[in-house]
Amino acid sequence: MNTSISPFPSELQIGNPTMYDNLAIVPLLNTNNSHPDYFTLDEGLDASLFEVEELDGGARVNDILFRNQSDKFALLFEGEEFLGAKQNRILNVSIFVTPKTKQTIPVSCVEAGRWRHQHQSRSKQRFRAANRMHYARGRAFENQAVSASLASCHEYRSDQSGVWKDISLKSNRMKVHSDSSASAAMYVSAESKIEVYLKSFKHTPNQVGSVFLIDGTVSGLELFATEATHRKMIQKLIRSYALDAIDSSMTSSKSAEESTRKLSNKQCLEATEEFTNKLQSSWTKRFDGVCVGENYRFKDDYLTGSALVHEDRLLHLCAFALDPELSATEADAIH
Repeated sequence: MNTSISPFPSELQIGNPTMYDNLAIVPLLNTNNSHPDYFTLDEGLDASLFEVEELDGGARVNDILFRNQSDKFALLFEGEEFLGAKQNRILNVSIFVTPKTKQTIPVSCVEAGRWRHQHQSRSKQRFRAANRMHYARGRAFENQAVSASLASCHEYRSDQSGVWKDISLKSNRMKVHSDSSASAAMYVSAESKIEVYLKSFKHTPNQVGSVFLIDGTVSGLELFATEATHRKMIQKLIRSYALDAIDSSMTSSKSAEESTRKLSNKQCLEATEEFTNKLQSSWTKRFDGVCVGENYRFKDDYLTGSALVHEDRLLHLCAFALDPELSATEADAIH
């Protein structure tokens, strides 16, 4: 089913790449962007306008409760991580929540070994926001699983056992141990390396999105409604892709320095254009959003992705590259 939604708006321009080690970021620019009329997760939590906690009627692994007590919409992004409560979770899909609303939201657990609160006080039992997104390779796997769930039963569900297995495999590759099998442990272990990545990349004026390349190959794309939103989210995204870049450099037969030497601005730009062309021509299907808006799923042999649209405005788009042979190998390992 083809749609009229353009995942790569015609007014979008591709900026100059920035590179560090085996990670490159290509900015997506738009001079015609507006100011946000919504709060992001961090903004709402910092202002005590949002509350996120386990369900009122009893905790469930794959659902949590979100309260928007503000007079604005809340915009939550696929892959954002919630810390605390009975176990850490990640959001399965981007969601636009109406003002003064409480909404059950679909999540996946990224901490298999804990199912208990760590505090007695109810206020401390609520979730807080992580300073990162879930790592990009994991988001690609989850995005595929959610698309399959929507196609089969119209629910925004991931493959929970697959998510846990993927975290276990990555933790083993990176030689990281966590008593609760938390994906957070990998970020803690790689913190000093991730900080160097953070210092190497900056948001640029008019930047509303980014394309991320690891070892010279596009890993994913992230596009937001406004420059201000991208500015707020870019460090979370860099941490996500940096973890994958570090994982790749630890397991690759080539050094990061060798990979970087072979890269050029031209190659990054060509890879970006090729990926966005595939995104534009991919198969798409529309589903009702979790609260309001519409969710579009993108799929072909080389990518998976989704977009949240409300009243014909693109609020968030994420897309991830797939290597068909690698994806099959990963699926076999996970299952």
